Amino acid sequence: MHASSPVDERDISHPVNWVREQRAQAVVAAFQRRHFQAQYVAQRAQALEAILALVPDGATVFRADSVTLDQLDVVPALRARGKNKVMWPQEKDGNGLNIHGDYEVNRELYARLQREVFSADVYLTGANAVTMDGKIVSTDGGGNRVAPMIFGPGKVVIVVGINKIVKNLDAAFDRIHEFCAPVNVRRHLDMHRRSWYGDLPCASSGVCSDCDHPRRICNYTGILEGALPRFSERINVILIGEELGM
Repeated sequence: MHASSPVDERDISHPVNWVREQRAQAVVAAFQRRHFQAQYVAQRAQALEAILALVPDGATVFRADSVTLDQLDVVPALRARGKNKVMWPQEKDGNGLNIHGDYEVNRELYARLQREVFSADVYLTGANAVTMDGKIVSTDGGGNRVAPMIFGPGKVVIVVGINKIVKNLDAAFDRIHEFCAPVNVRRHLDMHRRSWYGDLPCASSGVCSDCDHPRRICNYTGILEGALPRFSERINVILIGEELGM
């Protein structure tokens, strides 16, 4: 009889990962019932492979602002492949500044670039929350991310980490206002030096006050609840078994 391996009571990664995967698989099944294409991958490297497989050679790709996509290094991978035109209006330089200049100075340029997304072949984006029953919830300040998720690009690829799974829509809204929004405000303030965000109440308190500030970043919320039959191939969700994004 072989002696069993010693048990490290401090390491609960196996049961935690098991529960996470069961939840993820349940969410993937719920997506599919809503006529979204969906798949679960355990790690970010597999997610990148899945994204590249969904982008045909020659397709025009538009990338939304997304920390998850940053963490997956999607744009460098697409550019290294050299088979697609990649558009990314929010692209930053090594100092965290937009390569196309300041939003306030170049408003017309950014407006033009963001309108071009609606004719893109593939739109890559993240999401703020996904519910256990398969709904996808995202909130924007200007609507430039949520609008093309709903209509326009021929294919939408939504990439989300396991940490984005919530029980229901109420929990999704709580996650967005109590966590995503304050973190995003501080991200832009601290990392991208957009000083105007410093005036927002959540920038100093870390707590949403449902403000009416002119710089409020929670103005437009999109909820994807399903797809018509003729659009059943359009929404593609990749759910990753890692905590990614915010």
